[in-house]
Amino acid sequence: MTIDGSERSFDASVYLGKMLSKQAEIVLFHVMAEVPDAFRDVSADPLSEKENYPLSIWKTSQKEVIDEFMTIACDILTASGFPKEAIFVKTPTMRSGVARDILIESKLNYDILVVGRTGISKIENITLGSVASKLIDVVDHPPIIVVGENIKSKKILIAIDGSPGSMNAVRFAAALLDPVECEILLCHVIRPLSVQQMGAKELFAPKHEANWIAANQRKIIPVINEAKRRLGKAGLSEEQISSEILTYQKSRAAAIVNAATKGGYDTIVLGKRGLTPVGEFKMGRVSRKILQFAYRSTLWIVR
Repeated sequence: MTIDGSERSFDASVYLGKMLSKQAEIVLFHVMAEVPDAFRDVSADPLSEKENYPLSIWKTSQKEVIDEFMTIACDILTASGFPKEAIFVKTPTMRSGVARDILIESKLNYDILVVGRTGISKIENITLGSVASKLIDVVDHPPIIVVGENIKSKKILIAIDGSPGSMNAVRFAAALLDPVECEILLCHVIRPLSVQQMGAKELFAPKHEANWIAANQRKIIPVINEAKRRLGKAGLSEEQISSEILTYQKSRAAAIVNAATKGGYDTIVLGKRGLTPVGEFKMGRVSRKILQFAYRSTLWIVR
């Protein structure tokens, strides 16, 4: 889990303490800079040759600040039930940049990468920080958890579309969730045939639309049942798992976000790409739209 001392990174600690199985091990990771960011704004720093900047004092001060917020994050996790020996702290010196260094670290046999939507340089009306945005675009493994503002409930919506990505999302949730007090909604969206119809002429009669909806409902039901079976094996009871098929929806992303908002599902779990993946794009259109629309929710993005 990336930690930068921001409110959102502490929220991430609270969230993991609530949601994850206490069998997990957690690495708190922070990339430590050797010089202030302003030094990187120019390719050369002629002033540094003439001025005696107190960089050693600055580094010592930064180290003290980092140690302090790492201690706070550790305390949050231990208070939620994680044993101290399951929590590790890593604060390497920056090599290639914050996002690149996190990316390199994430490839070292981690099961998940946890980031906050925004960090210490949060700007009003910006819902996704630059580091989180870069990581979501480039990381294929491990899955990423993007922690938003809403972290109170253990109600989780899992978007199901029958793709390998959505079933991987179910497996991921089943493997990592603490099942106690969880409430899961398996949600599938069916768009009408006329959703991309251009012009005023009606090409599809109501019976065509009805047949289309019915056929897709029959197709997705076995997938939903398999998802329920997998979640049941992970320790969730039948009462903790429900399903909903939303029909005649023009936008799959909007329908999923609306369902999560209305139902109070603070967490949305989804595959990174759906049934129509394009090789050049690592993230599908629906997933990217949900990331934009559900800016207060916490998202689990699974390849």
